[in-house]
Amino acid sequence: MSGDRRLVLAAAVGLLLIGAVVGSDFVVASFWARHALLTSLVANVVVVAITVVVLNGLLERRDRQRWSLLAQSALFALTQSARATWTAMIELLDIADVQSGDLDSLRGDARLALDTPRVSEAAQRLLSEEDGRARLQRLSLALTQHYDDVIANWAAVMVGARPYAELLDSHVELAGRLEWLSSVLAHNEPAPDQSRRDRNLTRSSIAAENADALGGDEWLHDMVVSVVNLATRLDYQSRETAFSIVSQEWWVERTAGLIRSP
Repeated sequence: MSGDRRLVLAAAVGLLLIGAVVGSDFVVASFWARHALLTSLVANVVVVAITVVVLNGLLERRDRQRWSLLAQSALFALTQSARATWTAMIELLDIADVQSGDLDSLRGDARLALDTPRVSEAAQRLLSEEDGRARLQRLSLALTQHYDDVIANWAAVMVGARPYAELLDSHVELAGRLEWLSSVLAHNEPAPDQSRRDRNLTRSSIAAENADALGGDEWLHDMVVSVVNLATRLDYQSRETAFSIVSQEWWVERTAGLIRSP
């Protein structure tokens, strides 16, 4: 539900609550008259509750409007990271060869990525291949590094805006899943060319504490399927949210206005 709808709903609920309290005065007027302290407390609680809800809604709306273009840029960067994750994963799983720049084709590939039985079967097939884990490790490590850079660049901005904090948290979850996947694989089956720095980082990660217990085919399979599913959903959820902040039409009108400016 959008912030504006929540604000309208809060105001409607507040009016209904006030109406209920006022109406009760006609039904149980003697009760309120005999309990002046309780009456005062109930009235104060109703006023405070309505004020807090409405004020929070107004503050949230102000936050969205105050830095709309910056928020959209952050969401575009997160969308790109999520899209890079699921498209690279389904290519690794040999589910589709993703074409860039074609929105209809991309949506078709997204439907394939959300086909859990198909992704599950492909993940099992990958893990059974001789070099499957090595290829999965290289990809998950590259995606982790990219996601970490994006989140580090935008976290301070996004955390400061309550309307988008929950969405950022979901992207952090995705980055965390990728990090655990790459760390567990790197710990259990280190690459031959693994550097001393990478060995130290892998050895000191929290994932390494559980790598022996988690590194089996079942856990790896579940992580791959969950990463593909979450990344695909975050791609379109983040994109939709970004264009709800600043529409594509606004960009077109803005460009036309700048061209016409003297």
